[in-house]
Amino acid sequence: MKKPIRRFITYLWTLPWDILTWLSVLFIWLCWGTKLHWLEGLWCEFKPNSWPTRTWYRVRDEHGLHIINPVELQPILGRWLTWGGTAIGHGGFYGPGRSGGPGVDTIVEEHEHIHPEQMEVSMLYGFIVQLSFVIIFLARGMEPFWVLHTTFWTISWMLIYSLSAFQAYLRGEENAYLGNIFEESAYAQTTSCEDKEEK
Repeated sequence: MKKPIRRFITYLWTLPWDILTWLSVLFIWLCWGTKLHWLEGLWCEFKPNSWPTRTWYRVRDEHGLHIINPVELQPILGRWLTWGGTAIGHGGFYGPGRSGGPGVDTIVEEHEHIHPEQMEVSMLYGFIVQLSFVIIFLARGMEPFWVLHTTFWTISWMLIYSLSAFQAYLRGEENAYLGNIFEESAYAQTTSCEDKEEK
């Protein structure tokens, strides 16, 4: 589906977080990545057996042990099974072999490309709240706390995402990460994509 030109207005309120996202993705790509590409944001993929895929990006089984990929897949995926991908704004990164070809053509990509839409809403909310505070301060003849307002606007996506995970924990979800509303929504939407593909 072709997106309207007005969509680019969104980048006005997501820009502070996007700058951090794009710098992070560039750093990851320079140190451990491959397949740097733009797709409504900056994305890359970890190289097989790069430092992240051998350490913090590995998946554990129910016993807490790291999972080894089948030998025949190790040239593409690396020795260890990794997470599929991580969206950090208008961009992010994928585990080795997870990003497919041009465009969004894998379930992992479909899932990760839902998170930027969630980020856009969170950033718009953060922008409106902080702009309201600035207007109130100015209307009362007071100097706004520019650094504080800008900081809260910039981190509104991660703040709202983190609060969603905290709330999942308080609800008693077995896993606060998987039980937060952002992940539940993304998994539900990608499951419906899989169902549509099968029909």
